[in-house]
Amino acid sequence: MKKIIFTIGLVILLSGCKEKMPEPESFSFTKKVEAANSEQKPLSIKHMVQGNQVYIECIVPGVTFTSEKKGAEKGKIVVRSNTGNLYKEYHTAAFVVKGLPKGVHLLNIEIVGKNNKSLGMKKQFYVTIQ
Repeated sequence: MKKIIFTIGLVILLSGCKEKMPEPESFSFTKKVEAANSEQKPLSIKHMVQGNQVYIECIVPGVTFTSEKKGAEKGKIVVRSNTGNLYKEYHTAAFVVKGLPKGVHLLNIEIVGKNNKSLGMKKQFYVTIQ
């Protein structure tokens, strides 16, 4: 019984490997965008809206938001919204923006260093509070 199951599994595994997957056809557009934004440092932001709260996580290589990590540049996150009259500073990579009124808001996220000097990392995105 074990040999039959093993043989069936092996046949399924090998049958999936006989066709070569096609290569993506165009990378030129992606490379042009990377070249145009080469002076900006990488910043990745994930967000989720729940009620009138926005959960935000920032992934910033080479920047720390606590004093414990050595070798990385110390920074903080500044969140602005012209539509909701919001200005807040955060010292953690993940945080919650609370109390936004109903409507569509454009949130501007900026990573700043010492003396509120911009580190050249900015992102903006829309959130809708219902």
